Amino acid sequence: MKEYKLIFGEKTIFIQDEKDLVLLFKLFSSNSKESSIIHWNILMEVDENLEQIVKTYKGLLTCLKYLNEKNSFLLLIKLGDILGNLITNSQELAEVLSHIPEESNKIKLLKILRIKGLSKIIFDAKDLGNIFEWLYGKSQKDFIDLLGIDFIKEVFLQTNEIIMILHYLSNENKDYLMDIIGMDGIKNKIKTSENFLIMFRGLTLKKSKELLKKYKKSEILNLFKTEKQFYKFMLKMPKDKEKIILNFLLK
Repeated sequence: MKEYKLIFGEKTIFIQDEKDLVLLFKLFSSNSKESSIIHWNILMEVDENLEQIVKTYKGLLTCLKYLNEKNSFLLLIKLGDILGNLITNSQELAEVLSHIPEESNKIKLLKILRIKGLSKIIFDAKDLGNIFEWLYGKSQKDFIDLLGIDFIKEVFLQTNEIIMILHYLSNENKDYLMDIIGMDGIKNKIKTSENFLIMFRGLTLKKSKELLKKYKKSEILNLFKTEKQFYKFMLKMPKDKEKIILNFLLK
């Protein structure tokens, strides 16, 4: 097995694989300030050989366990394009994101993976939710932009899938995502009164009003088989949105 040489002052250390690299990080983890410097030096010494040393997702995650934020991100940047081979599903990507507190660095990591790598990880709304769980504020919007309109529209097939993602988003980013999917696209996914309920409740007040504008009164009423069903529906509706629906139906 090939050995990789690391020089620390007068000392020379040889490592062969990711287990040796993890052991080095672990050995020099007693003092946070000194450890940070030593870990940085190790990464700079190994440099382009990291791609030959870190071969598995488990190895990557164990390395991250011993590194601070700065060095964690340095490791990820140096691994670069091979991250797409190490990270094979959305849960693994979410776990890596959890080691990166800085939002801008999370987006940089996602951009390293690019849409080609992300398309091998994200297959449905659940996968998307695993990632959005670790994104906040502007990084949510940046990730939506990174995915692109076509990719997003392919992921969301049903109303419950859209609601799953809205759960993680700020109101501003909820509206941004809805603008991409489009209210016509939302309406086309609503087939039952239950679909309408979860969608209408999940949208912001602004987008709830926009959705209603896509309907005729008769279309709303036809979603309900009986008056009792409509009454139960209204009981589940927040007061502000209940008022919107009643005003729409009574005008």
